[in-house]
Amino acid sequence: MIQFEAYRYDLTDFMDDIRRNPFLRITLPLLFGIIFQYYLFPVQISGLAFIAVFFGSLFILQIFKVYQQYSFAWLYGFHYYLIFFFMGISLVQLNPLKTTIPLNEENCFELLVAENPVHNDNSLRLDVKIRAFSADGENWKKCNELSIIYMEKDSTLRFSPGDVLVCKTVFNEFSPPQNPGEFDYREYLRRKKIFATAFVNSNKVVVVDSGQINFYRKFIFNLQQYSLETLQKAQLKSDELAVAMALLIGDKQFLEDDLRSSYTNSGTVHLLAVSGLHVGIVFMILSFVLKFMDRKKKLRLIKGFIILISLWIFASVAGLASSIVRASVMFSIFIVADMTGKSKSTYNNMALSCFIMCLANPYVIFESGFQLSYLAVLGIVYFQPKFMKPFHRCNRFVKPLVECMTVTVAAQLGTLPVILYIFKTFPTYFLLSNLILVPYTSVVMYIGALVIALSWQPFLLVISGAVLNVSIYLMNWTVKFFDQLPGSTIDGINIDGIQCTLLVVSILSLALLFSFKRRICFVAIMASMIGLFSIGAFHSYKAFSHKEFGVFGVKRAFYAYFIENGEGFSIRDTVAINKSFDFNTKNYLISRGFRSEQDLTNLSLADSIPDLYKGVLLFSGKKIALSSQLAVTDSFSGTPLNVDYLFVTERQNIKPETMLSCYNPAKIIIANNLPASKITEWLELAESRKIPCHNIKTEGGFREFPSVPRQK
Repeated sequence: MIQFEAYRYDLTDFMDDIRRNPFLRITLPLLFGIIFQYYLFPVQISGLAFIAVFFGSLFILQIFKVYQQYSFAWLYGFHYYLIFFFMGISLVQLNPLKTTIPLNEENCFELLVAENPVHNDNSLRLDVKIRAFSADGENWKKCNELSIIYMEKDSTLRFSPGDVLVCKTVFNEFSPPQNPGEFDYREYLRRKKIFATAFVNSNKVVVVDSGQINFYRKFIFNLQQYSLETLQKAQLKSDELAVAMALLIGDKQFLEDDLRSSYTNSGTVHLLAVSGLHVGIVFMILSFVLKFMDRKKKLRLIKGFIILISLWIFASVAGLASSIVRASVMFSIFIVADMTGKSKSTYNNMALSCFIMCLANPYVIFESGFQLSYLAVLGIVYFQPKFMKPFHRCNRFVKPLVECMTVTVAAQLGTLPVILYIFKTFPTYFLLSNLILVPYTSVVMYIGALVIALSWQPFLLVISGAVLNVSIYLMNWTVKFFDQLPGSTIDGINIDGIQCTLLVVSILSLALLFSFKRRICFVAIMASMIGLFSIGAFHSYKAFSHKEFGVFGVKRAFYAYFIENGEGFSIRDTVAINKSFDFNTKNYLISRGFRSEQDLTNLSLADSIPDLYKGVLLFSGKKIALSSQLAVTDSFSGTPLNVDYLFVTERQNIKPETMLSCYNPAKIIIANNLPASKITEWLELAESRKIPCHNIKTEGGFREFPSVPRQK
């Protein structure tokens, strides 16, 4: 019979646990300082002032011998918390998010190719380091800044890491998000210290040097290339090759959107992103292979060094994403602690790895990958042992299955607020799919490592490659099976910041309930959940009483939308009618009560649009004219028709003056699908006639919430 173990845990035990994890105590104030400076109330603190405050306050505490008075001993702890809080502020100030190169003007640049080129459909992407720039090609100014450049894909030039290029081009800032709720790619790159991009013509670039990288980086690039060529020689099929590259070397550029979507919907997308799971598998493989070295102390030390070096080589080959670095640092700490005989605390090691990563880049804590990685580990470390307590007497055959299930549930519980808030979706079969695929992924990685190890023998390479191909095929088939099950995902989950906070409170209260077993914890869970669902009900009510129309900012296309009382439709040009713009529109439409853009009725400008009279749409008391649908004639001499808005879309052979002679708009909205010359013509005409104008290309999407019709 399954029974719970009785145990007592009080505040004293909790404080003792905190004291046993010193890095946990210094990392938390550091994180609060970074968040405070970045988001809340930025302050300016010089380095000298920081040092003066630190030593001055410590000197005062020592002079008055505060440490000898027990009632004031807490001041020492508060002093150090405050110091690390200001250290977090200083880290943000020492890493300003601004570029040092000239923008929006042509200059000569010296670039170092930092990564292997990425071949996109229509272009070649190069991750480079800008080493110097010059306005005249003679007086060079040194700099050290990361960037991304693009070139024509059919270029005859070939690049490899370590090449030094000199080119003449114009660097520009990345475009901000065009629509509310859209992923801020510019801010994402700024946090990685990438501020500008450029398109370089192949006839304006010259390779002046090569091999300008250190031995380690050259070794990593060669290993990446060798692994890629080996997997290709193993005769894997396209999807299987893409998954093998993602699992073994962290390269996901060949993954098709459909396959990636299947992994996301089945709740197993984390298997494709090299993370703690994959680092753990590599650790287990190496520990098993080197088990014979455990017999002697010196051999154990050598084994530890071999595993350490191998883990970091694997992390480097896989791209050093935040989740990989976190896992590698934690495993390194565990290995060093085992080699030196020190105690191994998971919480302390997590805090230490976080501390190290923040010192390297304080903005890493704002990356979703970083957050999900730490929250998953925290959920597993805290909740999984407690979930296992009722099953501690299970037999040895059932226990591994239960352990896998509890690990999956614990990780999902830890990451739930971030997943719902950022990704707006939840995989319903995550427990079953992970129960099957997580251990199976270990098998696939074992086989993949064997394929690379046997690359020297063509016959063995083909045999092992065939086994790997079948293994990954079965893995992909299982993922697609879960994806195609009815209700495989819950889409369109709309939670705001307050609801996310309430969900975090409920999970923390659950954690405290496990530890302290206090009624107040249960009350906090119920109160936060009631608040969460009450806000959700209020959002639903607002969605069904909401009126809005506008034009989404999407590249080289026209996409107007109209929402009223929980229903909506869109009007698009022929370029956009068959395309998906979920990346641009999904989050905003979810906030308006729609799961995605597929919930809107899509109408095309090329077809007849219902309820349209002479190209004018009457929506919620507003007259909206669509330029491509208007009846415009050069010989018109009557009074122009007053309209509230004129949506200007691409239309040939019609001059703006002719259109405005027939229609008199209160405001002009210029779509993104017009040529630059036509946009300029419309802007100049609108300015001369003093008509307010909104240019989607430069100002982003347009929204209007109609209430009162325009007075005639």
